[in-house]
Amino acid sequence: MTPALSPAAPPVAVQVPRPRPVWRRLPPGPARQTVFAVLLILVWQALSQWWVQNSSLLPSPVVVLGRAAELTLGGELPRDMATSLGRILVGYVTGAALGTALGLVMGRLPGLETLLGPSLGFVRSIPPIALVPFSIIVFGIGEASKYAIIVYLVGIVLALSAAAGVRETPRIRIRAAQALGAGGLTVLVKVVLPSALPFILSGLRVGLNLAFMAVVSAELIGARGGLGRMIMDSQTMFETDRMVVGILALGVLGAVLDRGADLVIRRALGRFTHQAA
Repeated sequence: MTPALSPAAPPVAVQVPRPRPVWRRLPPGPARQTVFAVLLILVWQALSQWWVQNSSLLPSPVVVLGRAAELTLGGELPRDMATSLGRILVGYVTGAALGTALGLVMGRLPGLETLLGPSLGFVRSIPPIALVPFSIIVFGIGEASKYAIIVYLVGIVLALSAAAGVRETPRIRIRAAQALGAGGLTVLVKVVLPSALPFILSGLRVGLNLAFMAVVSAELIGARGGLGRMIMDSQTMFETDRMVVGILALGVLGAVLDRGADLVIRRALGRFTHQAA
């Protein structure tokens, strides 16, 4: 008797691993970021050399670097960067302090938050550049009008963030502190403020970005110094390379401050960045 033959097993497909893209072979972090930045510069160079073919419209990276060196050695670029940075820091710190205080009060008084919340949300939607002429009329053409625009934006963001943090504070913590004999100020400082701090830190990060938007808007009109004034003057004189230097300088300032804020939050205030249960 002939034994039954089992059907042959289907051949197993051998999967050949795909080669990873070149950028995935690089270690994550600074290496990939450096490669991407170099690629962007090469694309910029190619566009300025072969597509636009007019340095007045799109200056090459070499031209911009040379103009940046010229402005740095001449003192104009460091002076304008210091002017804009000073305005940002003064307006940001003032707006953050006033906004946080207002937000804590709003969060502790629900009736006040119901009254002011919609108005603050409405005012926040107004672009800062729309308030520059009004600010100049009220505060004059000096530094006060620039500070007012920054305080306006940062203060509103911090007020809403702090009020939301107070509102999300677990009531059981407040009742436990009150049961142990804590007064209103003690509850605010030792219970409510630590619970609201994650929201406040988030508002601080957002407010820092908005401070740059506000200072540029304020310096575009009626400023005697600053990177916004440099950009506006460059547009008037059709100095595109100087304009690009001012724009990149703003990016450098923003990146440095954002990185510094991130380090402070993670190292000094890391335990507050996650909302506790």
